[in-house]
Amino acid sequence: MTTPVHGTRLTREYRQTINASHERVFPLLCPEREKEWLPGWEARWIHCDSGLAEPRAVFATRHGEGAEIIWLVAEHRPSHRVHLVRWHPETMVVDIELDLSSPLLNTTWLDVRYAYTATSPAGRALIEAMTLPQWHAQMKNWEAHLNAWLAVHPA
Repeated sequence: MTTPVHGTRLTREYRQTINASHERVFPLLCPEREKEWLPGWEARWIHCDSGLAEPRAVFATRHGEGAEIIWLVAEHRPSHRVHLVRWHPETMVVDIELDLSSPLLNTTWLDVRYAYTATSPAGRALIEAMTLPQWHAQMKNWEAHLNAWLAVHPA
């Protein structure tokens, strides 16, 4: 029998309200398209057949002077769901789920779930330093940028 191992993990969830249909929102949840609406976002494709988000695509980002972060598009179901896995060398793995639903015409709920798992003591320290107010600020910033871009780029 195998003994379970429980490392340091932090899970956060947030519901964004986006002022557009999920058909308009979904294509923007892509490493290439995100450059259009999120200031400072840069991504470098490592493997991708179409040049846009697709299952098993791999890309990289770099934030500041830190190590390059590697991303895998684990699941990509048009108009409904994106599942990403992000690896921070020497610190953590982040599992990201984005689920879209439309409670009203031209309104999308974007349910965001991040599960941070430390892979080292340094990762554990980073996770332990994450606060709920920081998480909410990050999600509200993302939501505000996406809504602002959609407002000035009508369908």
